[in-house]
Amino acid sequence: MQLGEPAPTIISARSFYPGLIPTIGFIITYFALQGVCTAIIIAATQGDVTTPAPMSVISGLVASAVVQLMLMWLYLRKDGRAEALGLYDFGRIALPKATGLAILLVIAAMAFNFVYATYVIPGVGMQDDMAKILAGITRTPLNMAVMFFAIMIVAPVVEELLFRGLLQNALAKYVPVWGAILLSSFLFALVHLQLYAIPALMSLSIAFGYLYHRTGSLRTNIILHMANNVFALVMTQFVN
Repeated sequence: MQLGEPAPTIISARSFYPGLIPTIGFIITYFALQGVCTAIIIAATQGDVTTPAPMSVISGLVASAVVQLMLMWLYLRKDGRAEALGLYDFGRIALPKATGLAILLVIAAMAFNFVYATYVIPGVGMQDDMAKILAGITRTPLNMAVMFFAIMIVAPVVEELLFRGLLQNALAKYVPVWGAILLSSFLFALVHLQLYAIPALMSLSIAFGYLYHRTGSLRTNIILHMANNVFALVMTQFVN
């Protein structure tokens, strides 16, 4: 640049990214991959796709998540996109404050879930289908490792990338932030395919969405989501 020329304009990745159409494409791809990978694994290990074994289902979910993460990384590594989502830092507020906020939000969501499950849908287990799949898994070291990897690692990473990092940010370009949080949380709950669980799933997703809005750190959200999933897994599968 020569003396006297105007300085080049540096455009933040957030000004054009993420786009809503690529985001929807990634969400559709993820669930399509779940069906394809699960069907392939069931057919290869059992031959009979009508009565899938629980471990085949979990293995299919893991395989689809790994493929999805590879595809997303090819997309995120360009043009500062991963940095724009807050994957490389703990955000714009101090870690102790973020931790306290996260604890308060999760407690509030859990309190809502308790009231909802106790007084609104008493006797109906939350996410019964997944609970039955997990309960049917033989407790071998390999199976346990795969189960924990699926629930503790891949599910939180993929879901936070899709529904907070991409979808919430994309929607926020068209609606107010609170609208983006509510819409992304509703879709997050809806794709779990259990209508009676939507309010409970939305409450937790809204907590995650608000935390992401306040901190700007997807890394913080992923860690919190991991901790929540591990706690839920231990409480539902290993504590009588």
